[in-house]
Amino acid sequence: MILGFILEEGVLTAFVSFITMQFQLCSVFFTFSLGTRTHYFGRTILHGGAKYRATGRGFVVRHIKFAENYRLYSRSHFVKGLEVALLLVIFLAYGFNNSGAIGYILLSISSWFMALSWLFAPYVFNPSGFEWQKVVEDFRDWTNWLFYRGGIGVKGEESWEAWWDEEL
Repeated sequence: MILGFILEEGVLTAFVSFITMQFQLCSVFFTFSLGTRTHYFGRTILHGGAKYRATGRGFVVRHIKFAENYRLYSRSHFVKGLEVALLLVIFLAYGFNNSGAIGYILLSISSWFMALSWLFAPYVFNPSGFEWQKVVEDFRDWTNWLFYRGGIGVKGEESWEAWWDEEL
C-alpha cells in the first residue's frame, strides 16, 4: 500500500497520506472488516452454507444501539477477540520466557491490535457512539435486553435468552 502511494504520489505525499489514514483509524476498520470476511468464509466452509445478516444500515447513517451491535457481532468478533486476548494474557503469565517486556511486545503487538480492533471497532465507528445521552440510553436498552426472560413467542431483539436460542 505504501509503495503504491509512493509510486503514484511521491514519497512525502505518500507518508502524509499514510499518517492521515492512521489517525482516521483505517487500520482498525480494515482489521474488523477482514474479521467479518474470514468468519463468514470459515462458516461457509465448515457448515456448507452462509447465512445472510442484514445490518439494517441504509443510506442514512444512524446510531446503532449497543445491544444490537452485540447481537450482530457476538459470534464473529467479540467471542474471538476475547479468546485471543485471554490467550495473550495466558501467554504472558505462563508461556513467555524471561526475555523481557520488549520481546513480549514485539511478539504480541499485532495480536493485541487484532483483538482490540475486534472488540471495540463497532463502538468506535458507531455514529454518536460517545454522546452521553446515547450511552445512557444504550446501557438501559442493553440491561433491559439482558434481564428480560425468554419464552415462547419472544423475539431475539427483546431477550438474550431468545437470541441465544435463535443463534443455536
